[in-house]
Amino acid sequence: MYGLTVGKCPISPWIALAGLLLTAGLVQAAPPACGTQFQYSCSSATLGGYTVITPLAATGQTQIVGYNASSAVVFNQTLPIPPSGTAASDNPTQQAVLQADALVAAQSGLASTLPACGSPPCLATNPGGPSVTTNSTTSSYVTQDTPVSARVDQYSTTLSAVLNGTATVFQQTYAMAFSDPTVQAAVSTADAILTGDHATPSAPVQTSTSTALQGTQLSYVLTGDTTPTGNVTVTSTKTFGPAPILVNQNQTDDFLVLAGQVDTNVNTNTEYYAARNDVTTSTYLTTSAYTISGTASVSATPAPASWMLLLTGLGVAGLLAWLRRLRDAA
Repeated sequence: MYGLTVGKCPISPWIALAGLLLTAGLVQAAPPACGTQFQYSCSSATLGGYTVITPLAATGQTQIVGYNASSAVVFNQTLPIPPSGTAASDNPTQQAVLQADALVAAQSGLASTLPACGSPPCLATNPGGPSVTTNSTTSSYVTQDTPVSARVDQYSTTLSAVLNGTATVFQQTYAMAFSDPTVQAAVSTADAILTGDHATPSAPVQTSTSTALQGTQLSYVLTGDTTPTGNVTVTSTKTFGPAPILVNQNQTDDFLVLAGQVDTNVNTNTEYYAARNDVTTSTYLTTSAYTISGTASVSATPAPASWMLLLTGLGVAGLLAWLRRLRDAA
C-alpha cells in the first residue's frame, strides 16, 4: 500500500483509513419513526424522504428539517417558538413541516406523483400557456421576550440528639425544611430516645445554617398565540420551466412549471410576534443543623464497681479483725 501526502508530510494509509471510518461514524442515522405526523424527535415519512421536528428547549426554539431519501438536508428552518406540549398543537410548526414535505417531494423529482390539491402536500393544477402567475404565502417571526425570575429552594436539615453532652443517640439528614412534618416527626422520635435513656429532652436548637446558590437555568415559555406585527412584504419571483416550485398558502403545495413556460410567483410574507417569557430559575440550597440535648439524672444507688470496692473493703477489715483476735488469744 502507498501512503498519502498532505503538503510535504506523508500520512500512513492506516491513519487515512481510520479517519474515513471516524467520519463515517459521525453520520447519524434517521431517528425512529413517528407514530403520527407531528411529533418531536422522530422521523415522519413523506414523499421522497422524511421530516424531523427537534425541540430546542435551551434556546426556546423549534427546528424543522426535511431530508431526501439519501438523508441529505433539503429544508431547514428554526422557529423562535418554544416547544410545549406536542408539535401537533403548534400551528407554525405544522405549517413548516408541510412546507418541508412539499419541498422534499419537489427536490426528489416526485412532485408529479402528488395527488391533486385537497390537503397538503399536493400538486397544484397548471393551466398551461407560455406564462403563468401563481401565488404563495409565507410567515416569519420576531421574538418579543419578557425577562422573568423564579426561585427554587432546596433544603438539607440534619437533626441530632445528644445524651449527657457527648453521646449522639440519634442523627438523621433530611432533604426538607425543619418545619416539614417529616422533620417534626423525627424530633418526636429523638425525644423518645432521650426519654428512654432517662433524660429530659430540650427544645431543638439550631447550631448552624447557610444558604448557597446551586445554579441557574434559562427556559422559554410562549405566552400566547403569535400575532401579526403589521409588516407584510410582497415579492415576485420568475421561474423558467421545467422546474418545480412551491405555491399557495404557506408554500405547502407543489407546482410544476412546464418546459418553455415562465412562472411569476407572487409571494406575500406576513411577520408575526413570538411573545415569550424568558424565565431564569435560580436554585438555592439551605443547609441547617439542629441539636436536641438531654441529661440523664444521677442516681444515689452506687454503681456496680462501687459495690465491689465496698465489699472488698469490708472483707479486708473482717480479715484484719480475725487475725487480731488470733494474735490476742496466743
